Amino acid sequence: MQKEHFRVGIIGCGRMADTIEDEQIERRRTHPYRGGLVLPYSHAAGFAAVQETEMVAACDVDAARLQAFVERWQIPAAYSDYRDMIAAENLDIVSVATRPEQHAEQLIFAAENGVAGVFAEKPLCMSLVETDAIVAAFERGGVQMEYGPIYRHWTAYEQARTIAVSGELGPVKAVLGFEGKALEGHFIDLLLYLLGDPEPVSMRGIISQLNPAADDTTNMKFVQDTALLTALIEFDNGTYAHVAHTGVGRECELVCAEGSIRVFNDGEAVQVRRRHAASGALDLVAVEQMEERSGTVHKIRDLVEAIKTGEPGRSNLRATRISQEIGFGLYESHLRGGVAVSPPVPNRERWVFSW
Repeated sequence: MQKEHFRVGIIGCGRMADTIEDEQIERRRTHPYRGGLVLPYSHAAGFAAVQETEMVAACDVDAARLQAFVERWQIPAAYSDYRDMIAAENLDIVSVATRPEQHAEQLIFAAENGVAGVFAEKPLCMSLVETDAIVAAFERGGVQMEYGPIYRHWTAYEQARTIAVSGELGPVKAVLGFEGKALEGHFIDLLLYLLGDPEPVSMRGIISQLNPAADDTTNMKFVQDTALLTALIEFDNGTYAHVAHTGVGRECELVCAEGSIRVFNDGEAVQVRRRHAASGALDLVAVEQMEERSGTVHKIRDLVEAIKTGEPGRSNLRATRISQEIGFGLYESHLRGGVAVSPPVPNRERWVFSW
């Protein structure tokens, strides 16, 4: 699409669309911040910072919240029904920031009604059945997706991936993650990005605690996603993702044949070690840190570029499908006692609330 100006509609005017920006501003006012999160963070603040995008409409079922949102961000049109908004506003981009159980219907409607790109907040949806339907709708319409997990747009993780791809530490062997969940979005997406988004061959894992719905006795409906205790994911390029619930927090490490790359303190900085030729020990290597940037702004520019060129962006539909397959595959593995599960994952109607 050869356009220079993109009309944006927002579905859902709550925390991720709006007020998480205020939370982060207040947090930094009262506590020193360390990590890779750079403002702006919310959907609205991100679109406001990108010159090529203009928020022309917003939708929410809460009238007071909608009114506050459109006044704050100076948005000219307000709707209580997203279908009416999409039908009336000739939108190029739709931002979906509602509750996850509403996502599938809204994403599919947007993809089937003329939008060119969608910024889909995480978690994507509630089941693999919904995932399959979303993927099919986006592929039919040639719609670009920018999925919500933000870490692959932070400079520390980009730098880690760039060093790995350069080959200076030899072939990539594995990525290690020290704390995360199967389906909340951020964690599996980050591990995938660091490995280059390969296709999974098998996944096995143990989840800390299952939270089945009160009326479910079939292990097909869970009302809360909880931490992975351990996981091993094998990919078609011979790499692996290892998960060990250590309590370290948002840190991860790429292991290469001749060294390792660690991102520490939730994206604060990158540490590189290279194998000493004579001793085999791993020695620290000086690394000039990349300049930090807003991940949200980078995501939106990534989506705009994908729409312009027709080439999928960094947080694209395929990577999103893979992360969903892995997440639900880890639930399937846990319920089978931790054995390996290969895609396509069975029981695709299993429902997990992972917000």
